[in-house]
Amino acid sequence: MVLNADLFALLTEMKKSMEKGQEEMKQGQEEMKNQIQSHVESKVGEIKDHVNSCVEKIEDVQSMKREIGEVKGEVERKIEEVEDKVQGKIEEVKEKVQVKIGDLEKRLSELEDRPINFPSNPELTYSRPTVKSLTFDGQTSWTVFKTQFDVVSSANGWNNRVKASQLVASLRGSAAEVLQGISSDKLTDLTTIESDLEARFGDSHLTQFYRTELKTRRQKSGESLRVLAADVERLMSLAYAECPQDVLDSLAAQYFVDAIRDEDTQHATRLMDAKDLKSALAYSMKYEATKTVSKTSRNVRSIEIEDGTGKEKNEKFDCLLEILEKLLNSHVAGKKTPRRNPNVTCWKCNKKGHLQSSLCSQTISPNREKLMYGRLTGRRLLFLNKAPEEGLKVSAVCGGGNGLYLEGSICGLPCMMLVDTGANVTLVRTDLAQKLKENFIYTAPNISLMTATAEKAEIHGKLDAAIECGSRKFQHRIYVADITDLCILGLDFLQKFNFTVDLEKNNIRTGGEEIPLFSASAEHSKLCSVLAKEKTIIPARSECLIQG
Repeated sequence: MVLNADLFALLTEMKKSMEKGQEEMKQGQEEMKNQIQSHVESKVGEIKDHVNSCVEKIEDVQSMKREIGEVKGEVERKIEEVEDKVQGKIEEVKEKVQVKIGDLEKRLSELEDRPINFPSNPELTYSRPTVKSLTFDGQTSWTVFKTQFDVVSSANGWNNRVKASQLVASLRGSAAEVLQGISSDKLTDLTTIESDLEARFGDSHLTQFYRTELKTRRQKSGESLRVLAADVERLMSLAYAECPQDVLDSLAAQYFVDAIRDEDTQHATRLMDAKDLKSALAYSMKYEATKTVSKTSRNVRSIEIEDGTGKEKNEKFDCLLEILEKLLNSHVAGKKTPRRNPNVTCWKCNKKGHLQSSLCSQTISPNREKLMYGRLTGRRLLFLNKAPEEGLKVSAVCGGGNGLYLEGSICGLPCMMLVDTGANVTLVRTDLAQKLKENFIYTAPNISLMTATAEKAEIHGKLDAAIECGSRKFQHRIYVADITDLCILGLDFLQKFNFTVDLEKNNIRTGGEEIPLFSASAEHSKLCSVLAKEKTIIPARSECLIQG
């Protein structure tokens, strides 16, 4: 019983604890429910507020749309009003212009229909001509007169009827006889009068004649280049009136160059390759003036004062030189004359059959330099009277390392330049010119280079090069050819820039600056003492082999 009572008590306690736990669970559930409900209500309130704000914004946007629509309608109404006003103004201006045009047409018709001797309205009368009318007698050019007449009629404001009357009144002599073939009712027709005068005195049917005259035109004796150019321009306007302007300029320059009388001036102007007549005329006049000044300067001789001692020495030396030449001639006459190549051309006198060193030296004695104190004095570089293309000449294609060389550069490329006073042009080797392609000018293959031994080399082109010698730089046109040396400085370059070659000091001078010259083989040369086997006399300007 006691055990049952304990079990019953235990069950009672368990039941109470279970009831208490259930009550606590109910309270927790209610608290959780309340929290969830409060949270949901707060979120729902926020959502409602957001939706309300969005609705308000939508309403604002709709109101703005309504306002925009109202503004758009108002702008469209304003545009329509402006268009209506502009259209009305255009109609008014159009009507006024039509009225003005009608008035002008009416006045013009009255002016054209009014007889010449009818007393005119002072408002419709012509003003007195401001430019005097011209006259035409058929002896001058009809084209020139018509051009002047058009200018005068335009300046005076003449219409076609007045122009016809003035043209008839300006005819004289043979030109007035043309009116006999025109009917009286056509004497006021400008087109008829001009066509008859054009057929009688015009130049349109003489085009071929003027072209022939242009081709055969040559500068007359005493005629200046300026007069020649003016006549060529006149013939060009008559012979090629319908050609484009660039073609006219090119043809005029070519015909002008062909008509120049002086060959040197003609060749130099042709080399200039002028694009129009004005450039060709300016260059030819400049070249002619320069040539005249150069001729004058060549004829001027400096006066040198020498004492009697020097003169006596020169006379004794000349006498000794004559004796030596006589001995040489008598010695050579006793020997068999060597056979010479008949095709060889002398560089000095341009005669065939001999070289300069053998025969030509005897013919140039009046002009040879003075030999004083064992060296050449007073030597001057010759002046070039001919254009380079007329005869390109050089002493030799190869210096052979025996000539005098100058250290410099061409267009920035360093090279050794051979100084050759026997060449009348400056040359550069082909491979060096290939490095300067932007300055290369192609030359026709019919130009060749001739050496003193009658050898020929082809000229490939020209080169406008900047040649630097010492501290100075010179701009000069040189020729491109197949030569052994990199560059050969010819007489044209030396003469143009006033170079002086001093063989005693072994240098070259220009502008007060001395530039050293040296041989390519100088570094390999040695000073040796040579004793000749027998006494030998070597004539002047000659060479021979002797045994030692």
